[in-house]
Amino acid sequence: MPKKLITYISAFLLCFLFAGLRTIAQETTVREKLHLNGIWKLRLDASGIGVKNNWQDSSFSENVKLPGSLEENQKGTIVSEATTAHLNQTRQYIGAAWYQQEVDIPGSWKDKQVELFLERTKATRVWVDRQFVAKSTLLSAPQVYNLTGKLAPGKHRLTILVDNSPNLVSVGGSHALSEHTQTNWNGIIGDMYLEATGKLKIDRVRLAPDVKTRTVNMALSLLNAGQYSGNIVVELQAASGNLPVTHTAEPLRFKVKLAGKDTTLNLAYPLGEKALLWSEYTPALYKLAICIREKKQLCDSTSVVFGLREFKPEGTQFRINDVITFLRGKNESCVFPLTGYPPTDTAAWRKLFRIAKTYGINHYRFHSWTPPEAAFEAADREGIYIQAELPNWANFTVKDTFHTQFQYQEGKAILDAYGNHPSFVLFTLGNELVGDEALINKMVSDFRTYDDTRRLYAHGTNAFYNEPHPGKTDDFWVTMRTGKETPDGKYDVRGSFATTEDTGNGIINSQKPSVRRDFSTAIKALKLPVIGHEIGQYQVYPDYTEIPKYSGVLRPLNFKIFQQRLSEAGMGDEAADFFRASGKLAALLYREEIEMALRTPGFAGFQLLDLEDFPGQGTALVGLLNAFMENKGLITPGEFRRFNNDVVIQLLMDKYTWTTDETFTADAQLVNYSAENILGKELAWTIIDKNKTLASGKLPVQAEKGKINPLGKISFPLQGISKAEKLTITLALTGTELRSEYPVWVYPAKADITVPQNVTVATRLDENAIATLDSGGRVLLFPDHQEIRDKSVKGQFISEFWNWKVFKGAAENMKRPVSAGTLGIFTHPEHPVFNSFPTDFYSNWQWWTIVKNSRPLILDGTDRAYRPIVQVIDNIDRNHKLGIIFEFKTGRGKLLICTANLLQLMNDPAARQLYHSMLHYASSDKFNPQKNISLQQLKELL
Repeated sequence: MPKKLITYISAFLLCFLFAGLRTIAQETTVREKLHLNGIWKLRLDASGIGVKNNWQDSSFSENVKLPGSLEENQKGTIVSEATTAHLNQTRQYIGAAWYQQEVDIPGSWKDKQVELFLERTKATRVWVDRQFVAKSTLLSAPQVYNLTGKLAPGKHRLTILVDNSPNLVSVGGSHALSEHTQTNWNGIIGDMYLEATGKLKIDRVRLAPDVKTRTVNMALSLLNAGQYSGNIVVELQAASGNLPVTHTAEPLRFKVKLAGKDTTLNLAYPLGEKALLWSEYTPALYKLAICIREKKQLCDSTSVVFGLREFKPEGTQFRINDVITFLRGKNESCVFPLTGYPPTDTAAWRKLFRIAKTYGINHYRFHSWTPPEAAFEAADREGIYIQAELPNWANFTVKDTFHTQFQYQEGKAILDAYGNHPSFVLFTLGNELVGDEALINKMVSDFRTYDDTRRLYAHGTNAFYNEPHPGKTDDFWVTMRTGKETPDGKYDVRGSFATTEDTGNGIINSQKPSVRRDFSTAIKALKLPVIGHEIGQYQVYPDYTEIPKYSGVLRPLNFKIFQQRLSEAGMGDEAADFFRASGKLAALLYREEIEMALRTPGFAGFQLLDLEDFPGQGTALVGLLNAFMENKGLITPGEFRRFNNDVVIQLLMDKYTWTTDETFTADAQLVNYSAENILGKELAWTIIDKNKTLASGKLPVQAEKGKINPLGKISFPLQGISKAEKLTITLALTGTELRSEYPVWVYPAKADITVPQNVTVATRLDENAIATLDSGGRVLLFPDHQEIRDKSVKGQFISEFWNWKVFKGAAENMKRPVSAGTLGIFTHPEHPVFNSFPTDFYSNWQWWTIVKNSRPLILDGTDRAYRPIVQVIDNIDRNHKLGIIFEFKTGRGKLLICTANLLQLMNDPAARQLYHSMLHYASSDKFNPQKNISLQQLKELL
């Protein structure tokens, strides 16, 4: 094997002499690296016999490229059986895999300390030549092996056994190992190298910045393999240069006497009054250069990046330095379809964070896993607040000591590896855990003590969800509700639920729309920050044009199965329409979720599930972005930021539907979680009917930071509007790009609902209705819901929560209602039935009462080409053709059917107006159904 190129860490790291002496010239560090990336030999050991048979003593014949996974190297068993549970692997391998490479150690490494560094892998064992070194099960942080004394100059065989058998670790359903997201890959990713150092080495640097004193306190751990006793000098220099405003701290020099053993030095480094602070607004980073010398001889040097920041609770919110911030977060579930594992380069993570920031995101929650170093480095630079978690989606119990010990090891390694990063502000023990609360309290306290309170800690994300309460040792609380389930959602801190958790699917689906509701009641008795857990989860129908993008190790066979199912149901040509309509509804619902959170005084933040798709757990395509973090074309980043940003304009109104005998009234407010007060500006508002301005005005703006600031009232008499209209309320902050828009629908107060003489209105297909049709008459039928119960599904406004199939079985086992499973409506606004009822092609707020009081009829028995006027989009697992409004020719007559119970909704302006519009359509010449249906077929449908 050709000799590897040896590189040097920070070859031109600046070290300094102080006390009036000039800066030392750029020096070469004493650390040397031998990179191990490249071609390795491989032998698979599915039977697990290699250790017993001493495979480390033999040579292997297959080749693989590392860093990488077996699947990327086309090793393992080809996966032929397709599943809809998640994306499908191309190949799969579970068990031991042996990797081997010959290394050539240079003469300069003689008597050096040598370590093997593996950035991220699974359970491993390491041999040098025939000698066993050690083993590790670390998943969340680098595995580092001490090879000192085992690698004399010359050639050696390095053998690494990587075993991804799940029983070797204890993570439950964690996304660190789940086939639903990153897959349980086998291999080694990220940096992998040998490193040689002198006998006096900087082993670990733990930094604890103090904003008040503008000081960074540090614990500097030194390994003294040579047992040196005597004086050394520690030299420090910190400089910030990643922003236009730069700062260099005065260098410092410490004289220290060593006592012939390993030691930890506790040092304080004042950065000066002009030191820059780190936050989402100004993510100023310092690079701290550290040198240690003995008699002017450089012994070791390293550098550490940190930020000067203080992230603390402030009542029920968070404070970053002196500013109240609001966490606008998303979940990161380790969805990387091309590789099946997370990136380990900073550029890739910066790209992801920058995309998220264009949607107003300032916070990432890593769901039951912790990302590689590159994610923290990127978040440091981009000003993203990270919540990392143990690789855990399982319960803690006193009896399960293996699980507890494994997670303790992971937690300490996470804090050691990534604890200096300013972006790392929150840490929990995993996802939705329950179990022994006393043990969990102790673990939180132990991690806090171990880490010296450099960040905030909590039990877990949505821990003890059946008995919601914050933990005794929690600094903050991520939860879906602050008390038990109630019919009115009193304690909810998100708007949607599966029926296993809320019989009505949450307040957005169960309570009439209002732009005033918030979570104030849910958090009023609390004294710590509360974050809304996994808000949203609104399903979007698949975009099948996305299929060719899956060119890596994971295949979209689930997409192809769903596409085939829709085609077999006769609706394949509607896939794109279903995608657009369900996606528009999902965007509408995400907006309401986020606005409820942002208009809640004292609320700390939310964590979306999700901005991007989750292609596992039955295939939960809940994102407005696909699994590649690409926009689906449903809403632009700018449109999303209008309601999700550090500063947003909000309109508060009681309802979306109004009548012409009312005066429209609303309140405007400016939510300001920026770093600055917004003073001396004006809010310009307009009420627009298509392109015509009906009213306008201005309100003065004096908006303090860290607050929700009322701006004033808006009112407009609606008596001058003569017909049903959709109006747009626009609000814009003068001199800025800040803007917001809200729709309202205005209907005549006394819509004529007199039944025309040529129309018969019926509630069942009785003899009178049949006779009317037989004689060539027109019938408007509102079927009795009880009579069609078994041939329809229940009405649901929201797009289905997460995945219908996943929660259906659980709901049935719990003897709770099963969700309707639908994804909103799809219709054609230009259809004459809507001549007096303005509508979009998708569900919007004026449809809420109508849809909720409907029973979408199953029309699977109609011709494949038949389409309802108002079609309800079914989920990917059931694929019914569903209709709320549809029409037929029956004999000589014409039949218009509506499965929304409009006749009992005459007090609702939208329902009354739709009934008016349907009556006029049914009596007009435009009522001309094209599909013939026999009386017998009709009876079978109904």
